[in-house]
Amino acid sequence: MSQENLTSEQHVVEKFREMVAKRYVYEDLKTRFNLPSTITPEVIDDVKEYFLGTIYPEYQERQRLENAFGNLATYIRQPKKVMGLFGNMTGALFKFGRHFFQALKAGFASLDSFVGAKKFEHGMAEIANRNSISPPMSDEEYEDCYYQMDKAEIIQFISDVKSLFGAMVNTPLLLKTINILDDVTKTMQKHPKTYPQEDVEGIQLGRELLNKGYNLFSKYDETTKQEMVDIIYQNEMWYVDYIYNKKENNN
Repeated sequence: MSQENLTSEQHVVEKFREMVAKRYVYEDLKTRFNLPSTITPEVIDDVKEYFLGTIYPEYQERQRLENAFGNLATYIRQPKKVMGLFGNMTGALFKFGRHFFQALKAGFASLDSFVGAKKFEHGMAEIANRNSISPPMSDEEYEDCYYQMDKAEIIQFISDVKSLFGAMVNTPLLLKTINILDDVTKTMQKHPKTYPQEDVEGIQLGRELLNKGYNLFSKYDETTKQEMVDIIYQNEMWYVDYIYNKKENNN
């Protein structure tokens, strides 16, 4: 295939956004599942908006987020670097309370799960090119590529998405994590020789993602929040079954 006919990860992201939008139509979900009364068209619109605005934004914005999370990963892997942001541990625990470690872990875990999507996109692009699929992908071509992915990887990807939403619905802990990241940013900005600007921007973008999650989920009560996560998981697993049944029954 010529270079201009190659399917890139950008094309996969664009097609993924389109397919997510199609998958989260309230009337279709209502037919597909026995929706609880709390899951209204407005709730589904919020879920779709969050998917397309933060987990799968347009490609250029996604690149910014991926670079930011790459910087954050260096802090996750280097505990000493993290601790340097808080001074002594006694002070951090006093300032942020006994849930400090839980909040920090939840925040970083949710950001880390976002990065896991990269492997999925790369695999889809490889399969498309192996099958000589040129952009733009049709729905059928996308489904063919999806079907050729390792099913275990797809299930893991869905679990990562569920983990991300699961972290977002714990809004008290999420708010604590946002406050911690605000404190971290201030510390970094005071020591520019130790913490380069791109690291600061990484933390700020991560904080922005979490804050969008907080703004969305804090509008709802605990029951509704959990039902949102459940519907997302059911819908994504339904899509896997739909693709596999469709392809295997046609063969």
